[in-house]
Amino acid sequence: MVYTVRQRCGRQLAIEAPTDADVVSTVPESATPAALGYAQQAGLPYVEVLCKNRYVGRTFIQPNTRLRQLGVAKKFGPLTDNFAGKRVVLIDDSIVRGNTISPIIKLLKEAGATEVHIRVASPPIKFPCYMGINIPTKEELIANRPEFQNIAGYIGADSVKYLSVEGLVSAVQGGIATQQKDDNLICSNNQPSRRVGHCTACLTGKYPVELQW
Repeated sequence: MVYTVRQRCGRQLAIEAPTDADVVSTVPESATPAALGYAQQAGLPYVEVLCKNRYVGRTFIQPNTRLRQLGVAKKFGPLTDNFAGKRVVLIDDSIVRGNTISPIIKLLKEAGATEVHIRVASPPIKFPCYMGINIPTKEELIANRPEFQNIAGYIGADSVKYLSVEGLVSAVQGGIATQQKDDNLICSNNQPSRRVGHCTACLTGKYPVELQW
């Protein structure tokens, strides 16, 4: 299940990137399972710090930075009583361009968070995806820009840590049963196939197909 995989990513992230904090929360909603996994592994309480306006569309697909940032401002409201005066670990599922997480951090700090530590339940995205995701150029990706060397300062966080590629693969493959026969993965010699893999091209640059222009 996708939910379970995301939760395992959060657990692995807590192992790889612990920090001193009072509460764990999420950028709703896709990062919520990872935040719950992080909180469980770290032994910290999970609380909601953002209330999502469900009538605002996805900011990621907006055509320019200004519209994406305006979308974030309309999309979230702070649940101040849950985090005022506390150190927050905020889990996000990814940081692509880096221009939507910054307003969220500013919102939380202005509402009373003493520290905001960003933990990302995926590795840095460094390469375009040619399988239909809206990442047209490497230059748009924050992981390829000079600001990435001090990304915490750039987005206004107290610290930023990502899940490793190895940690992601381990979390994704952790629940895969080796019952290839049930999945019809049979080789020509009637032996079960051992091919279990996932595309990490946007993270590593190793594409599963040859690129043709």
